[in-house]
Amino acid sequence: MSLMTLVHVPFSRSTRILWLLEEIGCPYRLKRASRPRTLHAALHPPCSPTLHDGEMTMHETGAMAEWLCETRAPHLWRAPGAAGRVGWLDWLHYAETLLQPVAARSEAGAMDRLSAALRLLENSLTDSEWLLSEFSGVDCQVGWSLWLAARVCPLNDHPALKAYLERCRGVRHSKPQSDPRQPKLVVQMETSVKRPGLER
Repeated sequence: MSLMTLVHVPFSRSTRILWLLEEIGCPYRLKRASRPRTLHAALHPPCSPTLHDGEMTMHETGAMAEWLCETRAPHLWRAPGAAGRVGWLDWLHYAETLLQPVAARSEAGAMDRLSAALRLLENSLTDSEWLLSEFSGVDCQVGWSLWLAARVCPLNDHPALKAYLERCRGVRHSKPQSDPRQPKLVVQMETSVKRPGLER
């Protein structure tokens, strides 16, 4: 297989794919764009995150996640006809549903919609460690969205969601191939967000 290249905007949706690539453990080339200074810029970066895989180019992280799981990590995917396929697709796209009220947080009713989305997610995690029976690619999608949502809606009243993020911090199902010094992506995000810059 060809060496993939990820054009990554720190804090943006491409963090999902950087995290997923590290979990898969396949080699890739990383090109970093400028770090956004605000939450708005992270959600709407001027440079579109991009994944190049041979002659193929993708710009949507949901499509990237499905492609990577299908071609590089079937253990993190649910193939058509497999048990859990519907749930895998549902959570893959729910990651964006969770972000919509974050992006519109200044609009009337947005925070209520975010609270409802968090409750739905928490109900699904009350009796399960992961969104499906075990860690999968959709946890990278939803986990990043939840991390960003927590920037505007603290999870103090959502113990199952806080516990889920803690599990995301600790997961590593394969050793990183690109850079052995690369920290867990959620840890990296938590550390970086304490630095001045990512304002609401």
